Amino acid sequence: MARDERLTAGRIHYPAGTDQETVRRRLVFAGLSLVALIGMGTAGYWFIGQGAWAWGDCAYMVLITITSVGYAEVLPVAAMEGGRAFTMALLVFGMGVSVYFLSALTAFIIEGDLQEAIWRRRMRRNLDKLTGHIVVCGAGETGQHVVEEFVHAGRQVVVIEQQQERMDALFRALGTRFIGIIGDATEDSLLEECGIERAMGLVTSLQNDRDNLFITVTARQLNPHLRIISRAVHDQARNKLLRAGANAIVSPNAIGGRRMAHELLRPSVVGFLDLLVRAGPPDTPAEHLSVEQCVIGQASPVDGKTLAEASLRKVANVLVLSVLEADGRTRVFNPAPDLVLRAGMTLIVLGDRDAAILLARHVGGVEAAT
Repeated sequence: MARDERLTAGRIHYPAGTDQETVRRRLVFAGLSLVALIGMGTAGYWFIGQGAWAWGDCAYMVLITITSVGYAEVLPVAAMEGGRAFTMALLVFGMGVSVYFLSALTAFIIEGDLQEAIWRRRMRRNLDKLTGHIVVCGAGETGQHVVEEFVHAGRQVVVIEQQQERMDALFRALGTRFIGIIGDATEDSLLEECGIERAMGLVTSLQNDRDNLFITVTARQLNPHLRIISRAVHDQARNKLLRAGANAIVSPNAIGGRRMAHELLRPSVVGFLDLLVRAGPPDTPAEHLSVEQCVIGQASPVDGKTLAEASLRKVANVLVLSVLEADGRTRVFNPAPDLVLRAGMTLIVLGDRDAAILLARHVGGVEAAT
């Protein structure tokens, strides 16, 4: 598909930043100043003429004075006391206000468009270079929390949303740490524009199961290796989404109901889990404590060793909660020290986030490879 054809599918969203807001406020102030000057100038000529001049003629006199168009005077200001002095003062202040208004208007029209064009071009280049990123379809009540988690985790995220208001709210909350595209995520061309072939994961959190199903089918066809997480509004859609190619299904309604029950029955357990999955205040342990997964690589120094022989605690101060076999189905909870570690296994560990990252590099064989 040609690039020009792909660009018609969606529009990279430009967040109105502080610079554009400043230009807009300056334009409003300049416009109000110009209106105030015209009003005061009109009233001034009316009083100089002692009410003998019509309001329309007074306003016309002000406009041709501050714009310096060179038309003949419609009012005999030279014959009235203070007329010329008032006109000269109006010329000086009027020219200044007019130039200020025109400069503000030019900045609002040209600079705003120029900044937006430059920003869109830069985001387009970044989008074309992305690889291993995550695509999130839908920035509604569920999607916005998904994006927040990915951004806080330092992942590259592309968000597709049809409603500009939701995208604006997301930019206000997270800044420009993600790429937002206004468009319909069910369109094949828009998913291709987001680099779905190079992405490592996709989350579809639309409010309609049929749309989530359609996106899942399309994304799976475009990228067979993509990990797809889909939202299910109704339980009946779960099996359909799995057959369509989704790797995992999340039902916010079911999770929310169980969470409310657990809050009443076992609040301490829920509080501990919140400590793991939700960042706390700055400079607190909760900000770094998390549950992470570490995959044992083919060149891992722990391959073939028992858990005790691997001495993982000497590498990183983490606690091994569970071990997932290479088949992805068999789990060993609270593994024994004599458990033999093999390449392809996944360790589920609890500890400091930086320590978990260090352990992941160690068991993954990254350090050995380098």
